[in-house]
Amino acid sequence: MKGVIDEITFEGVLEALRDNPRWLEALREIILTEDLLQLPQRFEEFQRKFEEFQSRFEGFQSRFEDFIEEDFIPLRDKVDKIEQDVAVLKQDVNVLKQDVKVLKNDVATLKGDVFEQKVRDKAATFFGKLLRRTRLITTEQYVDALDNALEGGLITEQERDDAINADVVVRGRVKGTEREVIVVCEVSNKVDLEDVERASRRAEITAKAYRQEAIGVVLGKEITERARESADKMAVLIL
Repeated sequence: MKGVIDEITFEGVLEALRDNPRWLEALREIILTEDLLQLPQRFEEFQRKFEEFQSRFEGFQSRFEDFIEEDFIPLRDKVDKIEQDVAVLKQDVNVLKQDVKVLKNDVATLKGDVFEQKVRDKAATFFGKLLRRTRLITTEQYVDALDNALEGGLITEQERDDAINADVVVRGRVKGTEREVIVVCEVSNKVDLEDVERASRRAEITAKAYRQEAIGVVLGKEITERARESADKMAVLIL
């Protein structure tokens, strides 16, 4: 028996396994676990599913590339065009806002000019609560008086240039006293602080130029609260 065992070699075992497939399969079952035995089959299943996934992915990739080429790029171009149009529209709106602002200012100026001319044309009516025998001092007459006062050293060049912009200047007799005065009036649709200040300042200049009492007056369809308060402090009358 010892001699028989000594004759068994590794090569001999391999040859015997090759000659007897059942022995080889039995040896496998002994050495390998169930999971290892099923590994080749599982790998084939995985490979099959991977190939299916790869096929679907390639299809998705192709559709995605078509989307980019046919839909996304044209859409992006349209968005870019819309953004450009919006930018141009914003500029147009800004220009329109400026135009509207200028138009509003022009309309306000026009309304003021129309109102001022109405006061000139109907001076006796507008100043009737304050004066009797109201007479309009024309622009030419007023400028001549200011120029004479400037040449006589009664007023300065700056005062002359300021007073010459008075809206309406009239003379008349104050009701109840019969004293003759000159009224320097600032006319505005909405009287504000600046109108009161101009009326007060230009009345003082006119008084020096004519060497006669002059009264500052503001006349408008509306008057702000701060203008009303300032008129009281500056002795400017509100009509």
